Amino acid sequence: MKIALFADLHGRILLAFKLIERLQRERNIKIDLILQCGDLGAFPNITNLDKATLRHAKREPSELGFYHHFTKKSKKVEQILEKVEATMYAVRGNHEDHQFLNELEQQSNESSFPIDVYGKIRICKTGHLQDFEKNGVKLNWVGIGRTGSRKKERQHQEQYIQPYEIENLKKLYTKKTNTNIDLLITHDSALHFTTKDFGMQQIREFLSNYKPHYHFFGHTGEPFNIVKDENKFTTSCKVKELEFENSGMLAENSLVMLEVDTHKNFELKIISEKWIKEYTRESWEYL
Repeated sequence: MKIALFADLHGRILLAFKLIERLQRERNIKIDLILQCGDLGAFPNITNLDKATLRHAKREPSELGFYHHFTKKSKKVEQILEKVEATMYAVRGNHEDHQFLNELEQQSNESSFPIDVYGKIRICKTGHLQDFEKNGVKLNWVGIGRTGSRKKERQHQEQYIQPYEIENLKKLYTKKTNTNIDLLITHDSALHFTTKDFGMQQIREFLSNYKPHYHFFGHTGEPFNIVKDENKFTTSCKVKELEFENSGMLAENSLVMLEVDTHKNFELKIISEKWIKEYTRESWEYL
């Protein structure tokens, strides 16, 4: 099983699918699953942009990619998506239209729910076990969306983990199950992981309780990094944001691939081929 991983797309969702399609072509492989670590940039109504996204969108139109490419069908977009069989499963970031996502989540009885007109993007409900199987390989993961807040007066704000999501995680902990969790996908980092007092307490608790094989996250703005978590088992990976640098080139290490075999052996690969440099701020839409 081959899994592509991204963090912080900020609207550049179509670019992510284009990169996967090119990767499949270049290596003659097929990506089975796409996991995304939040800040997808899911704004179907541009009047609901938060201040930061609105500011960035003035200089970087790709921040509005969800609105332009995934709210109404386009033959051009369909042709790209048809070449990528995999569905993208994301967690919520802090820069999303949470009112839009709340409505869809409340209507869904599943552990994840679709948010686009093609059914290619699904949001994982925080604290719900997700399962996937392909060619005899079984994989599961749990997503924890949004960010943590240690200031009580801010905890009601939608960008921070909500009380019902914390309850979902508590229910997961109390379930009498022998299920081993393969992956943890989050937007924020674990509390104190990158900087003292930065990060989410619930992520730290999950890592201590379940010790998944891998933890992937974004949000922090720091470079790509792989370290062993303090639980002495989990490999924690900060995935670099999929963004254009001042040069107009894509940031390095913003596409990661995880391979899993039937014996649950994991191999993490950084995709850094020369062809990625073709996808610049000016060129990517035409490739």
